[in-house]
Amino acid sequence: MNGEATHCLIVDFMMCCFSVSLRLFQKFDNFRILVCGGDGSVGWVLSEIDKLNLHKQCQLGVLPLGTGNDLARVLGWGPSCDDDTQLPQILEKLERASTKMLDRWSIMTYEIKIPPKHSCPTTPEGADNCQFHISAYEDSVATHLTKILDSEQHSVVISSA
Repeated sequence: MNGEATHCLIVDFMMCCFSVSLRLFQKFDNFRILVCGGDGSVGWVLSEIDKLNLHKQCQLGVLPLGTGNDLARVLGWGPSCDDDTQLPQILEKLERASTKMLDRWSIMTYEIKIPPKHSCPTTPEGADNCQFHISAYEDSVATHLTKILDSEQHSVVISSA
């Protein structure tokens, strides 16, 4: 990597605990991980990186070997890697690749019970009123999600319900 010493550690998830192996890299200023798998594997590795607070020093590459591979496709690495004769070229491409910052976030939903006085009646007039309450709820959720997506505070959970 640009004339710097390159450190390589290969971890087989079936043989070793990834978080233990990842701790070996806590002392490095920067390091790279190549995830050979799909979106689930990438998400799991990113979660382990977050648990150890290593996201600022870690660069992650994806060799798309999963079933969906949505992230690899969006980042321009293609939907799958099924030709192992191309592996040396792919690894060279990954080594020279530029980095892109990604946001990770999640949405938590929950159900609330509507008191009986707000239940939807069976008459046409009452159904219109019920539809109004549902639309108001949808608008509230949309407003809340917009605040989250537009926020500059990436590490703060916004409570605006």
